[in-house]
Amino acid sequence: MLRLFTAFLLALSVFASYAQDDAVVITASRTEQQLRDAIPHTTILTSKDIRDSQAIDLPSLLRREAGLEFTQNGGIGSTGSVFMRGGRSAQALILIDGVRVEDVGFGTTAIQHIMLDEVERVEIVRGNVSSLYGSGAIGGVVQVFTKRGHGDPAANAEATVGSRNTWKLRGGYGGQAGGTRFNISASRFDTSGFSAIDPQVAPTANPDRDGYRNDSISGSLSQQVSRRHELGVSFFRTRGKLDYDNAFDTPDATHQSAQDLGMSQVYWEGRFADAWKSRFTAAEGTDYRTDLRNGDFDSRSNTRSRQLIWDNEVRLSPAHVVSGGLEQLRQELDNSSFASRVREAGVARLGYLGRLGDHSLQANVRTEHYSDFGNADTYFLGYGYDLTDAWRLIVSASTAFRAPTFQDLFGFGGNPDLNPERARTREAGVQWSRGTNRVRVVAFDTEYQDAITFDPQTFTARNVRKASVTGVESSYTGQVAGFDLRAALTIQDPVEQEPGGEEVQAIRRAKRFGSLAAFRSMGKWRMGAELIGSGARRDADIVTFASVREAGYTVLNLTARYQLGKALFAAARLENALNEKYRLVNGFNTAPRGLFLTVGWQP
Repeated sequence: MLRLFTAFLLALSVFASYAQDDAVVITASRTEQQLRDAIPHTTILTSKDIRDSQAIDLPSLLRREAGLEFTQNGGIGSTGSVFMRGGRSAQALILIDGVRVEDVGFGTTAIQHIMLDEVERVEIVRGNVSSLYGSGAIGGVVQVFTKRGHGDPAANAEATVGSRNTWKLRGGYGGQAGGTRFNISASRFDTSGFSAIDPQVAPTANPDRDGYRNDSISGSLSQQVSRRHELGVSFFRTRGKLDYDNAFDTPDATHQSAQDLGMSQVYWEGRFADAWKSRFTAAEGTDYRTDLRNGDFDSRSNTRSRQLIWDNEVRLSPAHVVSGGLEQLRQELDNSSFASRVREAGVARLGYLGRLGDHSLQANVRTEHYSDFGNADTYFLGYGYDLTDAWRLIVSASTAFRAPTFQDLFGFGGNPDLNPERARTREAGVQWSRGTNRVRVVAFDTEYQDAITFDPQTFTARNVRKASVTGVESSYTGQVAGFDLRAALTIQDPVEQEPGGEEVQAIRRAKRFGSLAAFRSMGKWRMGAELIGSGARRDADIVTFASVREAGYTVLNLTARYQLGKALFAAARLENALNEKYRLVNGFNTAPRGLFLTVGWQP
C-alpha cells in the first residue's frame, strides 16, 4: 500500500505544474523561511485551503492531514482529541498566535471550539519540537494564526443554513491604512445536533439531541511607529455551550458545559540594527469550563497561563541566522476536584538556521526550569541535502518532554511522584518540490521514557518504562491537469505498554489512515471533493471499559462554490455524502449525511 501511494506521489511530481511558490513558514524554526526549506515535516493551510474545504471548525480541517488523527465524543463542539504521530492528545501542542491556550489540568486544548471564521492560516509541524516550544510538543505543534488586516479596508459577511437545524452568521471588517493594520471578526454558530451516545450501546444515556452553540470574536491592531518599530495587540475569544450525554446517568438526566477559550497579547517588534530583529510579547491564554447537571452546578476547571516572551533573531548573512529567546510562564488552575495549583517555568533557548551550498542545517537547544519538578533540557538537530533543484534528503534527531499535568499529579488517581514524560525521535525523509508542488515521505521512530499511564488495578497514575511509535507519513500538495490536489497517507505502529508489561496498539489510533482532496475552478464555479479514510482502532467499551475494536471508515465530502458577482458568492457542502455509519470513539455517534448552504460577501 505504501509503495503504491509513494509511486502515486512521484507520478504526480512528473505531471505537476511548474508555477512558482513563495510560501513562508514560521513555526518550523521560529524564524521565517520558505516552506520548501523547512527540515521538520511542515504543512501550511492557507485561507484558500480553508475556503475550499468549507469546514466549520479546526478539527474538520486537520483530520485530512498526514500524521494527524482526531476523535470526538459526539457531534461538533463535543470533547475532541488530536493525536500527532501516534502520540496522546496531551503530546500535541496547540498555539494561537504563539500563545498556549490549554487546560493545564489535562494538558490539552479544546480545539473543538476553535471556529475557522476567525482563522487566517494554520501551520503544522510534526515531530519533537520541544526545543522550540517546550512541554507537550512531542508529536508536534499546530499553530493557529488569527485574521489580520490586508489591503484596502473592507467589510465581509456570510450566512449558512443546513441540516440538523444548523445556522451560522459571520461578519468582519479589516484592512490596512498607511502604517495601521486592523481586523475585527465575529461569528455565531448554532445546531440542534444529534444524540451524542448511542442508547443501544449505553441504555442509561439520555437519547435526546445534543445541541451546540458557539460565539467567537477576534481582533488585531498594529501600528508601524517608525521604519524600525511596530506595536500591536490581538485577541481571540470563543465560547462554546454544549449539551452532552453521560453513559452512567439516568435517561432523563441532562448535562451541559460552557467553555471559554481566550488569547490576548500585546507586542513590540523592532530592529536595533538591520541584522537584529527583536520582539517582546506579553500574553495570556485562558480556558474556563463549567459543567451543569440538570441545570445545577456539577464541576469547574479554570486555567490561566501567562507568558512573557523575548525573541531575538540575528542574521549573520543572508544564509545564516542565529535566534534566541527568554520566556517566563506562569500557569494557574482552579479546579473543583482538588485544591488550586500554580506552576512556573523559566526558559532559555538558542537556535541556528543556515545553508552552505547544497547543505542546510537547523540546530535548537532549550533549557527550562519548572517550579514543581526541576529542569528539562531538549534539542533538535536536522540536516538537509539538495540532490537537485527539486530533490532533497532530510534527516533529524530530537528530544522532547511533557510535564505531568495537575490531573496526573493531584486528580483522581493522581500521583505526586510522577516524572515528566520524555521522548526521543529519529527520522529520515525525501522531498520533491517544484513550484506549488511538494511531495514529502518521512520515516520516523519515537521512543518514550517514563510514559504516564493510568493503572486500572491500583487506580493510580504511574510512569511505565517505555512506549513507542514507528511509521511513515507521506503528503502531497500541488496542481495537476488543472486540479488543486492534496493527498496524505500515514502508516504507523503506535505501541503503549500497559501496567504489567504487555505491549498493545495505542488506544484510538489507527495503523493506517489517509486522505485525498481535489478542487477545480470552471468559470465561476469552484468544485471540490475530499475522501478521508482510516483503518481499525483499539478502544475501550464505553460501559465496561473492556478492550474493543472499532472498524475502519471512509467518508466523502463534496463542495461547490459559485461566484455570483465580484464579491458575492454562494456555496454548498455535502458532508458524509455516502452516509457512512462509523465511530471515532466507542459508543459515540458521528454525524450522518448533511447539506449546508452558504451565501457571503468577500471583496
